[in-house]
Amino acid sequence: PTKTRYDGQIAIFGRSIQKKILSLNYFLVGAGAIGCEMLKTFAMMGLGAGSGMVHVTDMDQIERSNLSRQFLFRETDIKQAKSTCAARAVKTMNPSFNVKAWNVRVGGETENVFTDDFWDSLYGVCTALDNVQARLYVDQRCVFYGKPLLESGTLGTWCSSVMFEREA
Repeated sequence: PTKTRYDGQIAIFGRSIQKKILSLNYFLVGAGAIGCEMLKTFAMMGLGAGSGMVHVTDMDQIERSNLSRQFLFRETDIKQAKSTCAARAVKTMNPSFNVKAWNVRVGGETENVFTDDFWDSLYGVCTALDNVQARLYVDQRCVFYGKPLLESGTLGTWCSSVMFEREA
């Protein structure tokens, strides 16, 4: 045992896998209901908590109706950016978690923000979106850059998750 929060994972997967998890650079697109759960899970398992980083973006602000299903947010967060509040909340859960919040939409109009260098630096991408157009755009970017994609999102009352992995 290393006497860290990751001892359970190390016991199952080994130190080398945990070291890799700590070093990953990941991009989470969406910080709503699914995004909050993904970000919390990333923080608890230490994804990016060593030399890596998790980037999270969402252009929305927190509304009162979000509080019943987006557990990282509190009443005091209403009208604040989802990605900023979510990043702050998980950072308190795991202070070693390296997270950068972005408050911008991912799409053709923000390719000057999410540049070739940005996409090239990533190990993988996770979507947590309720917008089909954004989901398709991120999927295209992942294919173009050869990045694995954990695609999840909602459409009305429906929710789905699918893993797409690049070929070795």
